[in-house]
Amino acid sequence: MQQREWSSSVYGEHSGSVLLSKNGVEVIGCTSCGFTHIVPLPTPETQESFYKDSFYQDEKANYLDEADEDFAWKAVECKLRYSVVSDILGKEIGRVLDIGCGPGDFLKVGQELGWDCTGVEPSPIAAQHARARGLNIIEGFFSAETAGSLGQFDFIHLSEVLEHVAEPRELLVLAEKLLVPGGVLCVSTPNDFNPLQHAVVKTLEKPSWWVVPDHHLNYFSFDSLSGLIEGSGYQVKRKLTNFPMELFLLMGQDYTADPKLGRQLHTWRKTLDTNLASASMDMLKTLYGGLADMNMGRLAIVFAQKHAVVG
Repeated sequence: MQQREWSSSVYGEHSGSVLLSKNGVEVIGCTSCGFTHIVPLPTPETQESFYKDSFYQDEKANYLDEADEDFAWKAVECKLRYSVVSDILGKEIGRVLDIGCGPGDFLKVGQELGWDCTGVEPSPIAAQHARARGLNIIEGFFSAETAGSLGQFDFIHLSEVLEHVAEPRELLVLAEKLLVPGGVLCVSTPNDFNPLQHAVVKTLEKPSWWVVPDHHLNYFSFDSLSGLIEGSGYQVKRKLTNFPMELFLLMGQDYTADPKLGRQLHTWRKTLDTNLASASMDMLKTLYGGLADMNMGRLAIVFAQKHAVVG
């Protein structure tokens, strides 16, 4: 397997095996970072412009409308995460920060559950949408400057953020400073290069559709995400996932080539989750906890705790 070395005055030195090439970049299993990412990485200026000016305008033009349509189902997933966090914290409510909060679904559910909620969001469009729902939103990127005025939190949530940022470790270290001792971090990323994806590539000869280097810079597994989190000052406590969409591909339903079919299949998995949650939220925890243990499921969701102060 070809080896690649890349260095940058901004991001330092990176090296690893080239897994594939796409859109003019290479995806490497980086030994320096402990997770898979693209090289070259985009400049900070390129990143800032993309998420402020293009992400919701071009890449996800229908996302906010679909988010409103999906909210009842999304609330099930959010309540599941809040439930796990409450189990770890030993209390039902506290102060929560959602970094990259998007349209504010997670915070809206938290608000309804009694949490004191704050969000940080770089997209003006998404921030405005979230504020219109009565949420406290800081518009901008999460940075040392932003963090300085936020105070302390019992719980910090990062849902599908780390795959987009060039320096995820720095973000996690900064977030750790805002958690109270014993506070909980929940990180969710796509679970990529997983066994079901490999099965699709092998049996259906389908290219690696999950690699989208225009905005997914990093590609995590449960192991690499857990390693990154533990190396940033936390202790991993629990793992969950959600429905493994790759199963539909193995059933012959190629949603990657047909957005209309994808929306239909998404409706099916929404129905499954809402029906299971209505029957028993614990059943949903057990199902998705078991799949996470097998490294299957579309998302890698990791719950970790900041080390408590001793003495």
